[in-house]
Amino acid sequence: MKTTCLILLFILFLSACSGNPTATATEPIASFSPTPDATAVASSTPNLTQPTEQRTLVAGQWNTLIYHETLQKVILVNGGPERGKSKDDPLELWAWNGSNWSLISTDANGPTWRNWAGVAYDTTRDVLVIHGGLQDANTSFDETWEWDGKTWTKFTGAGPGGREGALMAYDAAHEMTILFGGATDMQVLGDTWAWDGSQWTQVSAEGPPPRFPGGLIYDAARQKLLLYSGHFAEATGAFIDYDDLWAWDGSSWREIAQNEPTPGHRTHTAITFDPNTDTVLLISSGSETFLSDVWAWDGTQWTQVEASNTPARSGHNVVYDAARDTFVLFGGVDRPGGKALSDTWEWDRVNWLCVENCQ
Repeated sequence: MKTTCLILLFILFLSACSGNPTATATEPIASFSPTPDATAVASSTPNLTQPTEQRTLVAGQWNTLIYHETLQKVILVNGGPERGKSKDDPLELWAWNGSNWSLISTDANGPTWRNWAGVAYDTTRDVLVIHGGLQDANTSFDETWEWDGKTWTKFTGAGPGGREGALMAYDAAHEMTILFGGATDMQVLGDTWAWDGSQWTQVSAEGPPPRFPGGLIYDAARQKLLLYSGHFAEATGAFIDYDDLWAWDGSSWREIAQNEPTPGHRTHTAITFDPNTDTVLLISSGSETFLSDVWAWDGTQWTQVEASNTPARSGHNVVYDAARDTFVLFGGVDRPGGKALSDTWEWDRVNWLCVENCQ
């Protein structure tokens, strides 16, 4: 019953609408070494071998975007619908070529579909990392998967445990995938874990207040992870909204003071990094009202960026397509209680343009 309530709160947060001390954790709190369930076939040259069955992309309740450097493609990790999907259906991976999406993986030997999983792309080892997630109140996942561009490998064992809505991003400076927070069994957490490709290590139990989901991104210019916003779901059903900004330096969290103007609280925003301007970009979202704006963080100050035709969204995803020097936005909802959208937009740092499945 508790898990059911938390799922409903999480869906509600998508549809509806500090002065914390610096924490230091220089020594790992705990380390666990999951054992692979199967040995993956090494793939020095990932390719886009497509499944024989081609489908039309329909957005799941949850999805996320990453840019795969070796494939030089934007990859969509697509979840499932609210109902009507077999529990045994595999997780879908799609690739964007600038004009359409192609289904590139529905591997029966890989993970089954799920929503609210943590996802990151390890640029050093060239693998997609997925942890946790769930399908419904009775089906959650306490497992870690890696995809090398061709083959999935599953890891099980002690670690963060099953999570929904956890934040995950790759810390390139320290060559670790970092997981923060998320929720499990009606408890919203505020711990920090690191994955090195073979084991999970809890590296901090302090830092930002517990929350899910918020935005977490690697700031390549300053070689730190940045965490922004998110909220805490109380047992009563009320939400505590955050508009704070934190930096992870590989050993501890530090809250960053923000001068006005700031983007303010964003229920489920999209956040990415622009290597041309060395800024972290925050795109759209809001609370009861979904905003259509773009903000840039340069390490000291937020600045609102002029951008025309920005879609007002929540629960969407944005990533920088390095091969094409453009930003790709997918899905989300455009109003409280709205249906998940399957449209794709691109931004050239001036204008947003809907390029596929436009409404």
